[in-house]
Amino acid sequence: MSELMRESSKQTQAVTPSPVHAHHLHVGRRWWGFGTLLLALLALLAAARCAITMVYLGFHFSNVVNPITQPASYYVFVDGGAAQFTSAAVALALGTLAVLFGMVWAGAHLAGKPMVLFSVWAACLLLAAIFPTDNSPDITSFAGWVHQFAGGGILLFLSIAGFTAARRLTESPDWRPVVPTVRILSVGAAILAGAYVASRIVQVVPDAMVLFGGEDIGGILQRVAFGFDIAVVTALAVHLVRVSWLRLSDRTEPWTGGDPANPPTAHLGS
Repeated sequence: MSELMRESSKQTQAVTPSPVHAHHLHVGRRWWGFGTLLLALLALLAAARCAITMVYLGFHFSNVVNPITQPASYYVFVDGGAAQFTSAAVALALGTLAVLFGMVWAGAHLAGKPMVLFSVWAACLLLAAIFPTDNSPDITSFAGWVHQFAGGGILLFLSIAGFTAARRLTESPDWRPVVPTVRILSVGAAILAGAYVASRIVQVVPDAMVLFGGEDIGGILQRVAFGFDIAVVTALAVHLVRVSWLRLSDRTEPWTGGDPANPPTAHLGS
């Protein structure tokens, strides 16, 4: 019996952290919350910057680029529009990478397909910003073709990334509250992207325009679909703010002993 008691005492000592070690872990978790909060705020600023810029371009240059019929990429050919359009796309790409890094740092399970799809989507944004489309009905240059494929990736990958991320986020109690929002926004982005692709049929079959009431509405469909993409990034960033803030407001004292299976619970709402 004495041997069993000594063995049990050794096991308890092995799993019980020292006060200094527990304090360092506690401080590390607080710094973790501070870092992820900064990344979340960076992503929110980038998303807001992109959304506000796109709305501004749509109204300010409506007499040059028709926001109902023409793609947003034509702003690069407007005096004063190229820098704003490019910077907005780059900002959103960097904001997407920031929220991805912050979510992984915060413990979200995004390894594999979700991480790859979001990263590819951000890369497509950068490519679309770097390589402008051709200012003509036909695509004839290398930059124009790169822009076209990148634009297709922007329409395609975000909604798929949202669906795959939603499945992964259900595995974590901290991230389950944002899952319905991400799924709804991803569905909306997918539907609008599909409608935009369908509207491009009018370039091949002009008679098909009757399906859209006789009007070419490809421009507005593209912009609204992109708005849903921005909303997905925003929803994830907002929830990352919440998760990070709960970690920063955790005033639980470092655990230095007691039952290893029942450490003190954190008062996340305090």
